[in-house]
Amino acid sequence: MLAFALIIAFSQVKAAENFNCTMEAFLPETKGGFLPWYILGLSVISIGNSIQNYATLHYTRRLYNGLFVPNKSLLERPKSEKFNPEDSVNKLIPVPSANRVDGQDKRSDPPAAAADGPGPPQDQATPLACRLFGTYTLVISVVRLYVAYNISSAPMYQLGIMTYVVAWVHFVSELAVFRTQTLGKPQLFPLVFATGGIAWMAAQYGYYVD
Repeated sequence: MLAFALIIAFSQVKAAENFNCTMEAFLPETKGGFLPWYILGLSVISIGNSIQNYATLHYTRRLYNGLFVPNKSLLERPKSEKFNPEDSVNKLIPVPSANRVDGQDKRSDPPAAAADGPGPPQDQATPLACRLFGTYTLVISVVRLYVAYNISSAPMYQLGIMTYVVAWVHFVSELAVFRTQTLGKPQLFPLVFATGGIAWMAAQYGYYVD
């Protein structure tokens, strides 16, 4: 019985070793650090985020939760061959963000449409916008996957840093300039991940790049 138990234990150890070897074959080279795993992990999460953008607007609406109304000053101008209010990037203007907390609408009911207005305030997370965001996120995820598995390549490493810079600028500008976001938990996560990616990759450049 003792011999049988030893055989079982030995076979389990070998199976675990084989499994670890198999997993290591699919994981990026770490060079003794964790940065490649960080990049890989965020890439996998982002791919999932890309897919959900094609399935539902729920999570993207929590992220881009700023509310907007049509810009009446544009609507008051007559339409002409040289001017169409629908072509203006300012055709929507933000409304105060006090009606949202942590990405959740805290109003019991949306405001009724004004008698002379087109309707209540709405976010800008349309189906098209979500698909575009999902596609952009997927492209960034694929680039970062290549970076994770080619961490020693200077061009790939620099490209990886730029993906985090682009993401950081995007989220900060949407929050502070375009106001499609109001700061809360859903907005903090991508900001923290982008900031962490920039700082970590910049600090470890000499360690990973040959």
